[in-house]
Amino acid sequence: MTYAVLTHTKLHRPGYRGVGATIMELNNADTSLPRGMSRNGGTKTERDSSDFLINGQSLLHLLVAINGGHGDFMGCFVRGSEDAIKMALDEILPTSDNAPRRVGLYICPECSDISCGRYSVLIEKKSEAVFWSEFAYENDYEPAWLIEGLGPFQFESVQYEQAIREAASP
Repeated sequence: MTYAVLTHTKLHRPGYRGVGATIMELNNADTSLPRGMSRNGGTKTERDSSDFLINGQSLLHLLVAINGGHGDFMGCFVRGSEDAIKMALDEILPTSDNAPRRVGLYICPECSDISCGRYSVLIEKKSEAVFWSEFAYENDYEPAWLIEGLGPFQFESVQYEQAIREAASP
């Protein structure tokens, strides 16, 4: 198996205030509400995160193309949430015990809760390589759905760690 190259790109999700909002309502938005929220209906919070690229291809696009469904997810390194970035970084970087572990890569852009669904991967370090395998869509109320036809991917460990740290940087 040859090494894959892991990089990242910015993943931007534009926000909006309420589906039925008029121009006047948007111009006079209630500033007591969090950004992206409105009193008149649907909302979509603006988010910036990182999308992983494997050999130059968006992993999120590959997952959605193979699995079907929607692509409204954000990467696990969400800008503006330093505690969440640190927690995700601790999960996704190989540990000294090298034990395989399942890690969330793409999460709900509104609340980050696994109940809304997430794309995950099994990460394992062997010698000087990091492996991503057994991609899955999961939530906390059904068994994980393994996604066939994607991976496994092998990354050189130094390049992998550099790419992960860059993706987690603001």
